[in-house]
Amino acid sequence: MQPVHKIIIGAVAVLVVAGGVTFALTGFGSSSNDTHPPCDTLPTAAEVSNKLESNRKLADDIRAVGDGVSVEVGRPCDGDRALVQVAYDSADQRDAVRRVLSDGTGFGVPVHLVRR
Repeated sequence: MQPVHKIIIGAVAVLVVAGGVTFALTGFGSSSNDTHPPCDTLPTAAEVSNKLESNRKLADDIRAVGDGVSVEVGRPCDGDRALVQVAYDSADQRDAVRRVLSDGTGFGVPVHLVRR
């Protein structure tokens, strides 16, 4: 094999490895980039529970998006801090949940979307 071919093969191998590392570290291609506010800014679990109770129709509308969509008090942090957590199964369900949320005034507390 000529030295030029070895250099080309080596360069391609380096690019493939670098691309794989970048993909793994950045989550490029991830199906969701949903995040929640910092833990110290979240309301208490009792506040979130009250908001879910007082906005029952909105929660039901979100659940109606599809089988497997759930709406509950989520605790992504240690302690009593919470938010409304919506779990879904597909990108189509996530998009539908976002449409439902954008059509109204929301729950009055943060909502975090989580893919199962």
